[in-house]
Amino acid sequence: MNNTKPAFTDCATDGKRKELAERFTHYLKSRKTEKNAYVVNLNGAWGTGKTYFVTEWKKLVEEQGHIAVKIDAWESDYLNDPLAIIIAELLEQVRDRIENYDKDFEDKEKEVANAILNIGKDILPILAKILGKHLLGKAATDDIVSLLGKATGSLLSNEKLKEDLNIGELGLSVVRQHKQHKQFTQDFKKQARDLVDFALEGNPNKQVFVFIDELDRCRPTYAIEMLETVKHLFDIPNFIFVLSTDTNQLQHSIKAVYGHDFDSHEYLSRFFEQRLILPEPDFLQFMTAHNMFRSVKIEALNSFPSIQNTEELREAVNVICRLNKTSLSLRRLKQICSQLEVVLTSKDFKEVIFPIFDLIGIVFGDSLYGGLTNPDKSIDKAMLAYKSFGNKGKIEDFQLGSNKASDIISKLCVGLSHRLNGKNFSFNNSNLNNNNDGLEPFNFTHVSLNTQLGQIYMKTSTLALCVKPQQILDAINNIRVDIEL
Repeated sequence: MNNTKPAFTDCATDGKRKELAERFTHYLKSRKTEKNAYVVNLNGAWGTGKTYFVTEWKKLVEEQGHIAVKIDAWESDYLNDPLAIIIAELLEQVRDRIENYDKDFEDKEKEVANAILNIGKDILPILAKILGKHLLGKAATDDIVSLLGKATGSLLSNEKLKEDLNIGELGLSVVRQHKQHKQFTQDFKKQARDLVDFALEGNPNKQVFVFIDELDRCRPTYAIEMLETVKHLFDIPNFIFVLSTDTNQLQHSIKAVYGHDFDSHEYLSRFFEQRLILPEPDFLQFMTAHNMFRSVKIEALNSFPSIQNTEELREAVNVICRLNKTSLSLRRLKQICSQLEVVLTSKDFKEVIFPIFDLIGIVFGDSLYGGLTNPDKSIDKAMLAYKSFGNKGKIEDFQLGSNKASDIISKLCVGLSHRLNGKNFSFNNSNLNNNNDGLEPFNFTHVSLNTQLGQIYMKTSTLALCVKPQQILDAINNIRVDIEL
């Protein structure tokens, strides 16, 4: 095993993801795997951090003494051979366990290789034709099935097969290859298990964990072939397979092969004993763990509502994150927060009065949706991050106090605009409806917001206004720094 940091050392979830991996591991190790493999699906939507989680989970089971293999299915997609990929990764991990690479281990490797060489490239397509009865016809089917059911490892002579089945050279080739494939499956499973046992001699942790990641990003045909390979060729005692996917996306991929009306959910249930769920990311926890916005001088901001500390700024950003959770990964969040930090620490925004939620929303919206072809205007794309546009909207609105989050943001900006334009405006139950209990998780009440409006208005003699969405976007573009992370 490589000298790396302990599992989940740099995880930004305050130990929660490690605890989840430990629970999953305990559950899987308790399954009955003495006779067969156990295959599970780790389901997580895009942006939930599946790849990082699987990488660290692999480290965790290795720390517990298990052989663990991680395969990036998308990286190996172009090789078009799931069997070879899994075997190669398994052999590499097993070699790492052998302190002295001796002849005994080399012999075990050769036995696995010999088992593999006994299978031909055309076997699976031919078997598919057998099952479809396209080659042999119904008349011979019953006799063939009966004979194959009695098949042993030894191959019968050509003449004997011809005599028993009354078939020609093509049918003979099909039957011989089917028998050969059965023997390969038996030999390969035994040799692979023997090889692993050799590497684990004296180790009580006999279960092998194989993690297959990014399957939903592969070509649909390759994803299906990988599933079939795991199911039929790697049904090996004490092997545990974890296939991490965005399962909804994988189901769409399968339908691309079998048709829109195909029940892809039921199809996948054939392969998985259980489905494990990777929860949605906690954006606020992630920002706190990475100490985001530490360089922002909060007291220098002239925002409405006013932000009292870094924690409250993260809470404000978290509101926009939650509105866009289906479009936002943790990786993307880190990039956009870096951009936002540049904006908030710039001279431009130290000398203007601005609505904080609109500013955050426009930074996020421009980054997430700026590349869309519809709507046409850049500002309309940017506002998708915090405005509800019916069926065309991108956000998933939620309750913030007794109002929808998008409504709160809109009302705060309207109040600021009215007051700065000299209108007699104040917040009350009719336009904010938070019953003076404070707007959680912020300490905003009608009284405090009205006080802030008065204070902001007093600053208009020395500070410029940047309240309208287009003004905010223009100011952001003037100081934009593209950050690659």
